[in-house]
Amino acid sequence: MRKYLSLVSLATLIITAIILLLGVGKIRGDIGTGVLISGLFISLGTALFSKKGALKTICLVLVFGIIGVYGVWIVAFYLSYKL
Repeated sequence: MRKYLSLVSLATLIITAIILLLGVGKIRGDIGTGVLISGLFISLGTALFSKKGALKTICLVLVFGIIGVYGVWIVAFYLSYKL
């Protein structure tokens, strides 16, 4: 069972991206942010509990990359508002 959790994690990331892309212009920003955060945390949880391997590494790199980009984006907006 644990060897398939990395595939579930990757599928969760893809489904989250599809939901966000289909909802562009139709959903509010706070709902989109909630969908993104919940999808990322579900994907992170399933990736952390999966077995070692290349897919686990890929999923963790993708999740932490998205979290990092989103964090930089938040800091950039905060700094641009303060200046």
